[in-house]
Amino acid sequence: MGFLSNIIAEKRYNHDDYVRDFLSGNDNFALSTHAGAKVNENLSLSLTAIWACVNILSSIMASLPLHVYKNIKPSGKEKAASHPLFDMLYAKPNPEQTSYAWRELMYRWCLLWGVGVSEIEFNRRGDPVALWPVQPWKIRSMRSRLSKALYYEIDEDGVTKSLVPNQLFIIPFFTVESGKWLSPIGVHRETIGSALAVKDFGARTFGQGTNPSAILSGLRFKSTDNEETLRKKFKDAYEGLSNSHRLMLLEEGVKFDRIGLPPEDAQYLESRRFDISEIARIYNVPLFLLQDHEKQTSWGSGIEEQKSGLVDFNLVPKAVQFEQEVHEKLLLRDPDHFVKFNFNGLLRGKFSERIEGYVKSIQNGLMCIDDIQELEDRNPLPDGLGQKRFVPLNMQALEFAVRDPLLIKEAGVNKHV
Repeated sequence: MGFLSNIIAEKRYNHDDYVRDFLSGNDNFALSTHAGAKVNENLSLSLTAIWACVNILSSIMASLPLHVYKNIKPSGKEKAASHPLFDMLYAKPNPEQTSYAWRELMYRWCLLWGVGVSEIEFNRRGDPVALWPVQPWKIRSMRSRLSKALYYEIDEDGVTKSLVPNQLFIIPFFTVESGKWLSPIGVHRETIGSALAVKDFGARTFGQGTNPSAILSGLRFKSTDNEETLRKKFKDAYEGLSNSHRLMLLEEGVKFDRIGLPPEDAQYLESRRFDISEIARIYNVPLFLLQDHEKQTSWGSGIEEQKSGLVDFNLVPKAVQFEQEVHEKLLLRDPDHFVKFNFNGLLRGKFSERIEGYVKSIQNGLMCIDDIQELEDRNPLPDGLGQKRFVPLNMQALEFAVRDPLLIKEAGVNKHV
């Protein structure tokens, strides 16, 4: 059989095999790496750094308040609580999931498989009424041979159905062209494979190796009982915090040698730290969120700055992507309504800092009391008292000074100034 025949006859691992093996827990569909470890989305979660990155980012995006707003002309907005999409996005996107559970699942799929997908259910009038998650390993992007139009094929229980882009709500992690996305696990499989290999090496080393903390040499045991008696004697006399730094007395010819961390073990720990940094870089997550504080001096105010950076450079772009997908696919480009994530709760600083900012905002007329009440998740003041705005008495508009000098005189200010 020739070379070309061998290629044709070779058994390929196709999409259906992947679906079957993944759902059955089979890790056959795992890409081999130069480090010797196999990598797929399922196996990568055994790395604590990936587990933490996926869990942190998905839970934050799921917990942020998401509301539908109505544009108020000429400027401003108000919550559109009566809009049909308001309840679907804020509380119940489908009969089986809450908004939190749906968004968390969408972003976990996005962070592992490179895309979060839901099929949009429409009523007879063409309005969206539900969002049903579609497992990302069951979807393929395709293009028509004649029109080159984009569409998607979804495998469900052996049946393939085709859907156009407007029938799917899609959140990709990283796109290279329209309808094509990349999985961070697949792209960085060598980095992840290296981390898995180091983790496996450590487990095997500590599980099978012999690493005592100290050695007593020159002992002669007459019997097993004599050995156990001596072991108990040293344990009672020298082990534990209360026995630390005690003078150790040894018989003639007996030597005590303390064993530190072997160089290969120290290198292993350094490799683990480097892997955490690499994975944090893939997902753009600050190291302090992964409980890695080695060689960091960013405690105190630095943590607040890093949290703000996480919002600005990671969460906000994801939020904008989500909002625009909602406007395109669910609001159907309705110019009078839009959706917006609320980051106020996530960005709130210390209570003393918030109060200081609120005071300055009220004194300069930037905010009213009810605005602050809403930010602090409190009810507005009764009888509209919280709607008033204030400005300093020693400042006024130039127009006011020119048009109404009488009021200036009554206030005790020289009108000629």
